[in-house]
Parts: sequence; C-alpha cells; structure tokens
Amino acid sequence: MTARPRLLTTVAATIALALAATATSLAVALPASASRAPAPGVTAYGNDISWPQCPSSQGGYDLPGPTRGASFAVVGLTDGGSFRANPCIGREVSAVKARHLWVGAYAISTYPTRAELARYGGTGTVTERLRRAGAAQAAFNLATMARVGLRAPMIWIDIEPRTRSPWSANTAKNNAVIDGVIARYKAAGLRVGIYSYDKAWKKITGGRALPGVATWVPVGHKGQAGAAARCAVPSFAGTKPLLTQWTDDVRDYNLSCPGVTGRAARGNRLTPYLNVRLAIGSRGSSVAVLQRRLGGLKADGQFGAVTRARVIAFQRAHHQTANGFVGMGMWRALGAGTGAYTPPVRGITSTLFAST
Repeated sequence: MTARPRLLTTVAATIALALAATATSLAVALPASASRAPAPGVTAYGNDISWPQCPSSQGGYDLPGPTRGASFAVVGLTDGGSFRANPCIGREVSAVKARHLWVGAYAISTYPTRAELARYGGTGTVTERLRRAGAAQAAFNLATMARVGLRAPMIWIDIEPRTRSPWSANTAKNNAVIDGVIARYKAAGLRVGIYSYDKAWKKITGGRALPGVATWVPVGHKGQAGAAARCAVPSFAGTKPLLTQWTDDVRDYNLSCPGVTGRAARGNRLTPYLNVRLAIGSRGSSVAVLQRRLGGLKADGQFGAVTRARVIAFQRAHHQTANGFVGMGMWRALGAGTGAYTPPVRGITSTLFAST
C-alpha cells in the first residue's frame, strides 16, 4: 500500500489473517455463532481484507489477515474494481466465521466503461443510464455475498480514484453512478456507508454532503493515535466518522469511533430516587426498583405487607429506625448517592457488522 490511504489493500490484509487463524485455538475459543460483543464504551479494533490477502496463485499478495486481537473484519467483495469479484472471498468469509469475528462488507465502485454502460445503462438520459449502471454494480456485489453466504447489515462503498477504471471529470455524472449504487443496496434492505478521503471525495463528487450516511475515513500512516483523533473531525461527507483506518503497508487497521459500541451505565441507578418516599400502599416503578434492590421480592410495584416486612428487616440489619418507611436514609443505605446515574446507551455495532 502506498502512503496515500487505500482501502482495498488493507481490507484484504484483515481476511488473510482470519484464514490463517482457522486452524488455531482462536477458531475454538468462542462458541459457534457467537461473535463476542465489544464492551460498552470500549473502542473496537479490526482489520479490512480483500484480494491482496489472496494467494499469489489467485492474483493476491499473500498478505496476512486479521490480527489475533481483531474483533471485526470488513471483507472486500471486489477485485480492485466493479464487476470483478474478490477471487478468494469464499475462503476469507469462511475463515472470518471460523474465528467468530464481527463481519462487515465493502465494495469498490467505479465509473462505468463504455461497454458496461451499454450493457447495463439501458435507454434514457445520461443520468438515468449512469444510475442503472451503478445499480448493476451493487447487484453484482449482492450476488457475490449471496454466493459465499456473507450476511452483513451494511455495505461500505469505496470511492477512490482508479487507474484502471477512472472516474469522469464530471462530478454530476459521478454522483449519478454513486446514487444508483446506494439506491440498489437500500432496496435490498441494507444500510450504506462511504469509504473515502477528503481529496478524493472532493475531486470525484465535488465535495458532496451526505447527511445521515455513515463514513469510514483513512488516515494513512498516522497510526492508531491519528485514527482515534480523526473520529472527532467531520468527515469528507460532513458527518462524524463511525470507523477510521490506518495502515503499515502490510495490514490495514480500523477502530470504531465513540458511540459505535455504546456507553456503559455510570453511577448508582438508585441515586435518582434519593428524594422519593415510600410506604405501605405506594405503587409504581420506584417500588419495583426498591423490590429488586432488596431481593427476595416480586418486583410488582406494589408496596404491600410483604415488602414492608422486608424493608423493616433491612432497616434493623443496618441499624436504622425500623418503621417500614423508605426515605433518604434507607436509599443511601441501599447505595444511592454514590454518583449521578447515567443510563446505558445502546451501541450500533450490530448495524455495521453481523455476528458470526
């Protein structure tokens, strides 16, 4: 891989290591069909892989696949361009599944050649024909996924300059192709993300903003620290990145930006009830919270005789006035007030990757 950020070579590196790990202890470390979910609030790390991880006999570079510590792999569907499948994708997908990594997919899109436009564009305006050609690229990739049993909730569209199939100098025409690709993936029920970088995106699309569309941003050789810092900066399409990537020219490495793996709850969940007073006859969610915290009670939200008896037993055990009334003192004895409670925030890992 050159100093310029490139997704394809990196993507291939991730899968090849997955292949190598198929027969290792990693392949049996996790139960079948149970990708280990990233801990809430913890950055997840992975690799992307594609044809460069294929053996030289299939046109690859024999590059290594995902690292031992990878929790996800993004598998390249294409062989450097549109309408050309990654020659060893079936083996790469099998290897990723054997390691039970979270798996995603990406595919390179390019400007159609004259032959491709004639074959897939049909009739109508130039814009309509280009959109159909873009949709055909997506359909080809969807067929590849079905053929190798790769299920992913999102496909990343790799938009970069290509020597073999260069984008046109007309950004409106380029955007028509991209629109066709996006529309076809969405029609298949998949989410869409874009992999690119500022210079390429501006040259190919004119710097088009895509509100609400996920982005994956490379930082070249700036390392893990550079990739982590890039998460805080709006991407080429205007949105904060969900993934960022760096490379060492052998592997491409990726990390999830804050929010992808959610956030764990903080503080004591009883703190919001410090000023709530309860007694026999009280009802509602605060009673249910109390019942769950005391234990040995049905959390039905009804403060009856059984709950009162349990409260009195707790008060006696903690040297409080045993009157059956729940106030600030008892809430504190139960742990409230040890930190403002912040509820957990669900991550979006499962919207980017599929569990294997």
